[in-house]
Amino acid sequence: MPWYKQFWPWFIIALPASVVVASFFTLWLAVSNPDQLVVNDDEYRRLNSELKAQAPAQEKQEEETGKSESIPD
Repeated sequence: MPWYKQFWPWFIIALPASVVVASFFTLWLAVSNPDQLVVNDDEYRRLNSELKAQAPAQEKQEEETGKSESIPD
């Protein structure tokens, strides 16, 4: 009986073939549904300017209380 009429060769070929099909499906999902940014550029600039504006007030408060809690960059 030739090999292509046996069950096990087709089973062994089907395992990697199913992985290839699944990887193409995953690639399609990743390309068709890109990640959304949490904030856009305008919101980022506004938040960054607010943090910079708060820095002098926080430094003054640290001097008065003696605590040092810096904002991580």
